[in-house]
Amino acid sequence: MATQSRVEPARPEPLRIFSPEPLPPNLITRVDKERSNGYYGAFDANLLATKAAELIALLVEALSRLLTQAEADCVAEAVAGQKNASAQIAHSCWLCIRMTLPTDAWVVPRWHTDGRMFDCACPDSTAPHSKYAFSILGPSTRAILTNPGAHKILHSPSPSGRPWETNDPDPELAEALESYPQAAIEPGQMIRFSWAEEDSPIHSEPDSTNAHRVFVSILFGSESELRDMCDFREETYGAWN
Repeated sequence: MATQSRVEPARPEPLRIFSPEPLPPNLITRVDKERSNGYYGAFDANLLATKAAELIALLVEALSRLLTQAEADCVAEAVAGQKNASAQIAHSCWLCIRMTLPTDAWVVPRWHTDGRMFDCACPDSTAPHSKYAFSILGPSTRAILTNPGAHKILHSPSPSGRPWETNDPDPELAEALESYPQAAIEPGQMIRFSWAEEDSPIHSEPDSTNAHRVFVSILFGSESELRDMCDFREETYGAWN
């Protein structure tokens, strides 16, 4: 009997832009002061949305829908990638909410890719972990459409031989990547981007010179992975900060 060859699962695209859905009316319209809130712990879309709504005057149903959509996609990609397809893959999460006042800090993009968030504990994992993000108010994340040429530039030294600055805006890097197309992302439109991969999306905060902004991101993992992340970041599992 001939031995059947193992079919490798399709690798998910590094950057996925979900179909836009209009945000409901009567959402937050301005930010009174800058703040950043986060939660590391067990995932429950309704509970997280209820707590977040207290912080950002957001309709619970709107945020719950987006968080549930992100969880469903995370589980689907885990199954496709032959990760542990149990509920553990999205048992826990890191939810981050950033509210910022208008600023010219990002007129020049801070082009970068995201590094390791935690040590993956998935058995026989072939699919990368990802983070989900969307803006409730103000401009959305800037992201360069996946392009090997852009990644080659980012992973190479600058023409002057120095490493690119990825923790702050780098005008020379911005100029080098200027010709590469960026994704068109609307407020409320969710994106998924991988982290700690060679082709993880190159992205930046948007220019919000004249705009108040509310940005939400969520990352899923097992309880052990998120506890590892808490240890790495000196955060407390199961608590808001």
